[in-house]
Amino acid sequence: MSNHTIIYIMRHIDIGGHIEIPYKKVGITGSGNATLTSRLEQISNTKSPVKAQCIAAWEHDDARAVENALHLLLEDSRVEGEWFLDKNDTLVERMQPIMELIGARALEIPGAEDSYTKSILRKEDELKKNSNHSLSGEISGQLQEPLRTRIRIGGPTLFSDKTNLTYYVNARKSGEHKLHIGRSKGIFDELSAFLVEKGFAVEQDASGDVHIFGMSPDDIAELINLTEAEFVLEE
Repeated sequence: MSNHTIIYIMRHIDIGGHIEIPYKKVGITGSGNATLTSRLEQISNTKSPVKAQCIAAWEHDDARAVENALHLLLEDSRVEGEWFLDKNDTLVERMQPIMELIGARALEIPGAEDSYTKSILRKEDELKKNSNHSLSGEISGQLQEPLRTRIRIGGPTLFSDKTNLTYYVNARKSGEHKLHIGRSKGIFDELSAFLVEKGFAVEQDASGDVHIFGMSPDDIAELINLTEAEFVLEE
């Protein structure tokens, strides 16, 4: 029986901060966080400016079968071996519902304790926050009526007291963002029909809410303006 029970997603980071590496490794290793840590150390050369960082891991009794299925699913983006192109940095987000569906248990990720890695991760978080603030300002500047806003790690959120909807913008590096309209589950049919009539390609996510892929900031602002001005839920 295989002792491989952990599926992990790993990436490389440049601690010099000079390049962005858009690749992720999907692999498996033995049981327990200690094994996960040792695998990370094997991949990461301590004298190299490029370090390995585990960004997600799950435990499953048949990790080998799960890994094979994920590799097949990601075949179109395979770069080499177990490494896949993830230009929008969304691989973990896309894997989470799959792992929940098959009953895999999420693991706590061992932290990177060296000062150089901590420094680049802090820099990355700061850049992401600045980018999200800029995206929020770009969308808000086009709104006909101002909405309350909040910045999340995944992107800006806009709250409407008029329609009672929440617009979650899941920011993408490509500029083609995902929009999740919170509190729309109960009115999905009505809202989706309204948005489809306005030319938007609507889908229903796992929570039952409206979501739309491939949205530019202009598209998001237009959708919010139309919804806030014209969408009326019939009694």
